[in-house]
Amino acid sequence: MARFNSGVKYNVKKINGGGTYNSAPYIVIVYDSGISDDIIPSLLVNASVSDSGTGIDSSQLKVTLSPILDTGTGQEDISLSVNVNINDLTQGQDIVSLMYHMTLSDSGKGTDNINHVAQTFFFIDNGGEFKPLNVLVLKDSRYDTFPSLKEYVEEIPGRHGEIYFGSKLGSRLLELHVASTDGLTPEQKEEFKRLCAKYLNPLNGTKPLIFGDDIEKTYVVKYAGKIDPIQYANWMEFTIPFKMTNPYIIGTFEKKHSGNGILTNAGNTETPLLIEIQGNITNPSIIIGGQIVTYTGTIAAGKKLIIDTEKITAELDGVDVIENLVGELPIMLQPGNTSVTADSKVTFIWKDRWI
Repeated sequence: MARFNSGVKYNVKKINGGGTYNSAPYIVIVYDSGISDDIIPSLLVNASVSDSGTGIDSSQLKVTLSPILDTGTGQEDISLSVNVNINDLTQGQDIVSLMYHMTLSDSGKGTDNINHVAQTFFFIDNGGEFKPLNVLVLKDSRYDTFPSLKEYVEEIPGRHGEIYFGSKLGSRLLELHVASTDGLTPEQKEEFKRLCAKYLNPLNGTKPLIFGDDIEKTYVVKYAGKIDPIQYANWMEFTIPFKMTNPYIIGTFEKKHSGNGILTNAGNTETPLLIEIQGNITNPSIIIGGQIVTYTGTIAAGKKLIIDTEKITAELDGVDVIENLVGELPIMLQPGNTSVTADSKVTFIWKDRWI
């Protein structure tokens, strides 16, 4: 299948005081009737709305990616990314409707697995632009910092040294050194500061941050600290201090496996498992890398048992049944490959994890 580049751009800008959006659809169609392996590296839709007026706005943005039609027998690896950004700095009332629609049509003979779904709040694209603030990241501290370490020790009078009781990972700092766009007026600088306060508000809690050059990893961050901008004539430079209260870097995409086989944790540290068991089944037993977990009882048809191997919880349709669980808990999925033995009604769910 031939590679393509649409190279099409259309008007998404509304001029102050008047004008309308060009709402003509932007459609990408891929036809495949061959038998070879196909790779469509990336389809990216980026729609941006910037409103600096004071009026009442009613806007509708519709992104349609349709259809992906596959009638061949080869294997396809398709990555779809949609980014819609709305930047509103004014006091008017806004009504905005966003809709994303994707249709997949597959009449081929191959085996398909569509499970890569991710959500993010902060995103740094491959060009280094930090969304939704639209500033350029000059440097980040991903590879410069490690989680803090909490050591548990006890001093005994009359004895040298300390008694060591182990260590736990603490929080992690992640800093982004950024610069605003050039050409900001004094009024726009003040508007930009208010935009930062909106999106970096620590009262909003933790938010996922993903880097476009390494989308397999998600950093769960919250603003923690103070911004002291260096102000130039028409632009600013500053550092955004983020804290990761959970020190682990989490896999962006959820992984699933049912029945016997191999579970792969592509991270560099252990990660927890969720185990879902569908009824109808009686006394299901599971072996994970040599550790055995058994549920004593019957899971009726239409019911689901969910076991969290880290929290050591077991719920059958929301009812606590931990007393029926027997085995070696907690169980963590180690880095690399782990063999599992289970009925086909058993599904393992996990995300890779890194320090």
